[in-house]
Formats: sequence, C-alpha cells, structure tokens
Amino acid sequence: MEQLISAIARYHPSFRSEIEGCTSEELERLQSLVGRPLPVPHVDFLLAMGHRMADLSFQDGDFRIETLIQLYAQGKVPRDSAPVIGISRYGIDGNPAQLDERPIELDQDEESGEFVLTAYPPSERPYEFPESLRIFDLVEPTLYEALFAKAYLRYRWSQFTCSRTLFIKAHSPKEVEQGASLLTRFGFEQHSESTVVRYFDRHDATAILSPNPGEHVRISLAAGDEKCLRQLADSLGQLGASQRG
Repeated sequence: MEQLISAIARYHPSFRSEIEGCTSEELERLQSLVGRPLPVPHVDFLLAMGHRMADLSFQDGDFRIETLIQLYAQGKVPRDSAPVIGISRYGIDGNPAQLDERPIELDQDEESGEFVLTAYPPSERPYEFPESLRIFDLVEPTLYEALFAKAYLRYRWSQFTCSRTLFIKAHSPKEVEQGASLLTRFGFEQHSESTVVRYFDRHDATAILSPNPGEHVRISLAAGDEKCLRQLADSLGQLGASQRG
C-alpha cells in the first residue's frame, strides 16, 4: 500500500494529508465481527485509508471502517458471503431521491488466489470510468488496481485537455507487448503500477493501453494541446494503430 500511496503522491503531492487510516482496535473489532481473517489487501487499505480516502471512492461507495463495523454488527452480511469492503449507494433508475444499497465485495480468484472486485463497474454505473478503463468489467481488478486507476484518472489524466482513442490489432501477449513498444518508441515510460491495464507517461502526454478480450487493444492518448496529440496519433497510425476521434 505504501508503494501505491507514493505513486499517487507523485501526481498529487498533498495526497498523504488527505487520507487517514483506522486504528488497530477498530481493525480488531471488525475482524471479530466478520469471524474469519480479512483479506490482506483490505487490511492494508483500512490501515492506510480506513477513515478517509481523498477522492478515490468509486461506485458511490462508503468504505469507512465504521460503516463496515455497523454493517456486520447489525447482521446484514451473510456468514458465507464474500468479504464486504464497502457499501455502494446509488439512485434507482438514476433518481438520486431514491437510493438503494449494494455491498462492494472482494472475492478470491480460484486460479490466481488474488482478491478481486467482481462485477465492476456495476451495471448501474457503466460510465464511471471512461471507455479506456471499462476493461475492468472483464478482468476483475484487485482493490489496488482499482484505486490506482481512479487516482491516475483523477490526478494525472485530468491534467491534459485533449484526448483521442486508437486501436491496434493485438490478441496474444506477444502482440500486446509489441503495442506497448510503440509507445516506448516515442519516449513514453511505462508506469511501475501497470498490471493488465498499462499506464505510460511522458512530460507532455500520457497513454493508457487496455487489452480488451475478444477485441483490438485500445490506446487512450491525452496531451496538453491538439498539435501534440495529432502528431502522436499520426505517428502511431503509421506504425499500425487505427484512429478514432
């Protein structure tokens, strides 16, 4: 979690002052109510951001430990359910006056053993993240990945005013690597927090490469001005990327 916080602070220097973790006593209280070990990623999150998480909340979620303690104390979580890490409150049929609640869960992937957010983003909020990151609905991100994606869009992507989407024909891991090499060829550096979705940075632009199962790989570009963006898009297009404005 410290690595994640440091990565976010790179783009938002005051981030550390905007988060607040829970106490060990609160964590023990929640643990006793849940009745089984909490997922390590969730423990790390609670100790770092269990009371305040700056602007990183997603799904209209309430992730505070006091909310979770109350939820479990009232017996609202079935014993055999996946670990609940927050409560999503959203307007029914888009009506904010009629709120409904849904638990936000971490489920353990049978193959990797990692705890991932399932059915994310929810069907009620398909446009919470731009199209470049809707891939998360398919790959089921870890909590770590979801937080970094939110932070990157909030604190880095928003620094640029012009954006464009390109596509490359890549399906195998080798072809995806070739797509990534197109960006590094133009001076982009792959961010160390990249996982399935990859983030690339340059002093005057940024890019997100999203492998999309069954479809072409998406490259989302953002730059400070239209001239820079057009030059990047044209150069990548000459190397095989197709453009969509």
